[in-house]
Amino acid sequence: MSGSGVLIEDYRSPIYRAQARAVLSNFLLQNKRLPFFVGLDGSIIHLKPWSSIVFNPRAKGAWKAVLERYYETDAYKALNNAVAGDPMLSKYATIQWLNTLFKKANSEAEKLRMPQKDKDQSQVQAFLEALDTTVSPAEASKIAIRLAEALEAEAREIQRDLEAVESFSHVGIPVAEMLEKPDEFRKKARNEVIVHLVRFLRRLRREASSPKQAKAPTLTGGRPLGVKRLSRWEELSGLLPSEFLDDDLLAYRLASRGALVRERYGGLPDYVVYLDKSGSMGDDIPYRSSPTQVERVPKISFAAASALALAHRLRQVGARMTLKLFDVEVHDPIVGLSQLIDTLLRVQADSGTNLTKVLEDVVAHHRDEKVVIVSDGIDEVEEEAVKRAKAANLDVHLVFIKTDNSLLRQAFPCTRIEEARPEALLTI
Repeated sequence: MSGSGVLIEDYRSPIYRAQARAVLSNFLLQNKRLPFFVGLDGSIIHLKPWSSIVFNPRAKGAWKAVLERYYETDAYKALNNAVAGDPMLSKYATIQWLNTLFKKANSEAEKLRMPQKDKDQSQVQAFLEALDTTVSPAEASKIAIRLAEALEAEAREIQRDLEAVESFSHVGIPVAEMLEKPDEFRKKARNEVIVHLVRFLRRLRREASSPKQAKAPTLTGGRPLGVKRLSRWEELSGLLPSEFLDDDLLAYRLASRGALVRERYGGLPDYVVYLDKSGSMGDDIPYRSSPTQVERVPKISFAAASALALAHRLRQVGARMTLKLFDVEVHDPIVGLSQLIDTLLRVQADSGTNLTKVLEDVVAHHRDEKVVIVSDGIDEVEEEAVKRAKAANLDVHLVFIKTDNSLLRQAFPCTRIEEARPEALLTI
């Protein structure tokens, strides 16, 4: 009967019931009114090892037929081997699986031209009951097969998602929060920009060298290695003694970030990377994945991977990196990998590039850091903005991706890239 579970299981188990509630309350399913016994069986067959699953021989009906056919597939067993025992992964798998069940059941119901369901009954439960009571056994069996085939195909898709989970986790991208939004996660896992970003990061984790080391100053007579203006509140402990001679002046100099502090001994400076996210950065660029193989990859993927690799290396030597994306405007700093991925998914083909705004932002906020600007669309930049940045004695390096600008090249060190080199920023 299609109104209860079809397994030999303790359906009162708080573990399975809690998992089923968590699954059915996910925003992807909560408005679809799936019956609880369907969510419970779906949760059990993914959370529990498949070899321990036993079907109730007394149970009858379409729901059991669908579940048994799915259980016998290699795709289910492979998926179960990957998610069983893991509440997070099995929950994700069950949500996607039930969503497919809902869509396929509705599709089959439309073919049958089923009458309007009772207002207090879920669409899926009404469909399953119709298969048991109003559809011929032969036709019900064919429909059960089609449902199981759809669920089998979905199991393969979930396996692809799990491969993305592993890749994301390997490069340090947190996935637990992402998996709470299954449809969004799948878009990210299939998006070309993100796929190549993760691929580049995996390669860089294996192969990339440490960032180019700054020349370490030499200690003479115990003097500090140098001084600079205060750029972060963490540097307050390094204030020079002379700054404490006048309290009012010190307060003013702290507020204006003009107070002088000791430089760190022999470390790299902090970096700020401005990364172009204009529409053209979604276009392809050659990438030599091996000495004999060249493929096309999105510019934004390798540029973002290069920036993230630089951030990782800087953390290893006690420095840090701030990442700012820009197009016609400079956007707020990126504070995490999840935020970066969400932003890269929204690269718009109609947005342009404004380097003048970037230079103004550097002058206003990042005079004491090493600045790297990565762009593929430097058509023009205001000469006055270049002069002001040059006069401020900024430490700026530009990375041109298949483009150039003579005005910027005369003012600052520049690197021109004709093909994707994910380690590019590590060598600046």
